[in-house]
Amino acid sequence: MNAEELKAELRKIFGSQVEFNKEFDKHADEIKNIDSTLIEWCTLVKEGKIRALRPPKLLENIVFINKIGSSSRCIVIKITNGEFKEVHLADHAYYDKLRKIIGLKKDSKKY
Repeated sequence: MNAEELKAELRKIFGSQVEFNKEFDKHADEIKNIDSTLIEWCTLVKEGKIRALRPPKLLENIVFINKIGSSSRCIVIKITNGEFKEVHLADHAYYDKLRKIIGLKKDSKKY
């Protein structure tokens, strides 16, 4: 499944309003068995069968995080009124950076 097909599948699950980060296509093309891992997980998220996180800096949002493949991560950000707004697919560095921005990870560097 290529990146555009994956985006179409995710829009079927989450709705046409969902947006994707700019690195999504690159990482989608790198992951093997993406249709059986990411699609299945996103379906469970939509059905409410996956436990969400409440990020301290985005209290009005619900965040779902999953490791896919050896180093890629998927982050789905859900607005609390029931609409899913964003799907991020990226490497571990982007994942850590985004988690820091939304308050789910503290900076490990101490000065």
